[in-house]
Amino acid sequence: MSDHRKVDEVVSGVPYVVTLVNGRPPESLNDFVGEAVVAITVAAAEQVVIIHGSVRRDGDAVVIYEKDNDGIGKDVRTWRVRLEGGRFEAVERSIY
Repeated sequence: MSDHRKVDEVVSGVPYVVTLVNGRPPESLNDFVGEAVVAITVAAAEQVVIIHGSVRRDGDAVVIYEKDNDGIGKDVRTWRVRLEGGRFEAVERSIY
């Protein structure tokens, strides 16, 4: 069974602005897919969350499979990241 104690609660369907990808501000979707495990920092409504997981490119977006245990454990939820209005937005899509 997956341990979700280290996973921050987020609001499903609310866009979170991506502020960092692996410690750097993102410039393109390619910044998300360069490594086996990605760490992104997202923010919304005074909440900052760091997400660890694996990524795949999906057309004009990337899908991040958030995992417990700092990106190497079980799937927790998925995020879809797209460029919207000049900024990268991540929207959580529950996998349960």
